Amino acid sequence: MIKIIMSIGLLLSANLFAGLVDDGLAQYNKGNKKEAIELYTKACDGGDMHSCINLGLLYGSGDGVKQDARKAKELFVEACKVRYSKGCFYLGVLYKQGADGVKQNKRRALMAFNRACTIGDQRGCDQFNLLNSDMSHPL
Repeated sequence: MIKIIMSIGLLLSANLFAGLVDDGLAQYNKGNKKEAIELYTKACDGGDMHSCINLGLLYGSGDGVKQDARKAKELFVEACKVRYSKGCFYLGVLYKQGADGVKQNKRRALMAFNRACTIGDQRGCDQFNLLNSDMSHPL
């Protein structure tokens, strides 16, 4: 009985967070970035990795919030830890490019892209192969 109740609770919370993500995207598209960020934050805090990625991208670009590459990195790391491939991919991008507060680190980028690829993200595979080739053939 407890398993059934927990399963129903998880299903309902997943639907709640899906609604927050959709509402956040709608608000963002309307130009209500502050509202979108609040919705994404609430869903991310509840464990919705898609919202964490959206929030990380906003922090990384400074779109609607003060640009904060460290915060973006934290969000991408959290998503990558739970095998959310986009988190690993964007973490790789952040390490590959470097940003204010996140030092460029091609080895870490390579590891993040490899993890994204292993999880099934084709962009991660492509970036892994490209970066690995670049690192193997220094100028």
